[in-house]
Amino acid sequence: MRAMTREPYQESPNGYRSVFYFDKARMEITDPNRDPQSTWYVTAGLLVRDLIAGQIQVGNSAFVKSEPAYIPIVGDITNNPVAPTFAAIAPVASVGTNVDANRSSKLSGQNVTALLKADGTVQTGAVSNSNVTLSAYDDQTGHNIPKIFVDWLSSQTVSEQYLVGHPLTEPYWVDSMVGGKQKRILMQAFERRILTYTPDNPANWQVESGNVGLQYRAWHGLTEPTDANLDSLASDVPWGEIITNKAAQYGIDPYLFAAVAKVASGYNPLFQSSDGREGYFGVRSDYMGNEVYPLDPLVNADYAAKKLSELHQNNSDWRAVLADYFTGSANPNWQDPALNDFVNGVLNTEGKMISDLKQPLVTLAAQKLSLLGTGQAAFYSPSYTTGWWDNTLRKYSSWGEAAAGWSLDPNGYYCVHPGYIPGQRLELSANGVTLWCTVGDTVASQDLANWQAHWVIELSYNTFQALKLNQSNWVEVRSP
Repeated sequence: MRAMTREPYQESPNGYRSVFYFDKARMEITDPNRDPQSTWYVTAGLLVRDLIAGQIQVGNSAFVKSEPAYIPIVGDITNNPVAPTFAAIAPVASVGTNVDANRSSKLSGQNVTALLKADGTVQTGAVSNSNVTLSAYDDQTGHNIPKIFVDWLSSQTVSEQYLVGHPLTEPYWVDSMVGGKQKRILMQAFERRILTYTPDNPANWQVESGNVGLQYRAWHGLTEPTDANLDSLASDVPWGEIITNKAAQYGIDPYLFAAVAKVASGYNPLFQSSDGREGYFGVRSDYMGNEVYPLDPLVNADYAAKKLSELHQNNSDWRAVLADYFTGSANPNWQDPALNDFVNGVLNTEGKMISDLKQPLVTLAAQKLSLLGTGQAAFYSPSYTTGWWDNTLRKYSSWGEAAAGWSLDPNGYYCVHPGYIPGQRLELSANGVTLWCTVGDTVASQDLANWQAHWVIELSYNTFQALKLNQSNWVEVRSP
């Protein structure tokens, strides 16, 4: 799981629902009062639909308009110019106001030969050697589904509608960079997932779900705070990850920034006041000017944090800063009850949030450890220097895939273990030596089974040497 947090939703108790981000999906509990045994108590988010349409669902029929995601649908998120983006495929997808515009006729038995280009255009008959055939048709959205996906879906333990939803596009071949190498992949967009078929993958990995959870998080700047002391704020306050990261970007207190959202809008991204304040942070519309997506929470947060930072640079008195932010005037009317309610409300709410959510960070030494496993260790070649490991950890962080509060290992002791993400720490003991290592890389999916059958940990070469494993290769691994 990448993150557990809350996001606004009109029909949910308290106005927000619990969400759980994974690489390939987002799971949601919209109504915790429903029967927990119900199949639909926990649902998979309609992330693909929203990435393509450029919208954020904040209620059963309520949406915030956002820029569509200019993120590659499949393959590498960065340095991938050959792949179409979610935004690029909107013209061929059943999303938006006219979902029937792209319905297809039933084509069962025909081969899938269309190539979807990076700019969203479709080149029919371009993949003449395709042996993928269509075998099903969705009457609701009017799209054909290839047999390779039908077979995969039928082998799953949950229903097709629960897992992927209705198809939003026809299946298309696309070119994409995967691990820095160009491949041709079959993809189809469904409401909840992207399904892909890569013919040259190992048999069990030819059909996969795309990393929609990661892509959605990248689209809206959802990353865990680098300061682990802010984890509670990021997870307990709706859109807390946006709050903590924008506060850090502009150098303002994250608890005060969260209080502004609560008092200004009641955590309502669709908020609009009669005096021209709007969005999650109640930003004055005259400050945002001609902004196309003023209610997008990331956009709204950026304007709010930037304005508060600018005002605070010129005035150290936060009461005056908040008054200027609220009224748009450096000389506000302090006789106005609404102004006093806002300023006092923000400062009082900030204090309560600090009391409720600001917890001291537990150090590694104080954490209880559990034995993760014992066995032999593998090691990376000595050519993978500490500098390589440092740079790799930085890359994971830039992709939003590193642990909160991560840091480079001060000793260069790096390691790899399935289930642990870069930046996390593990304790290792061998040959009378005990040390902490920092997870610096991940195990490729296709190598996972073989890895687990042979190793208990994988190490940088200097970590392998520090544990004297060249004398007796047997190591204990413990996890906080």
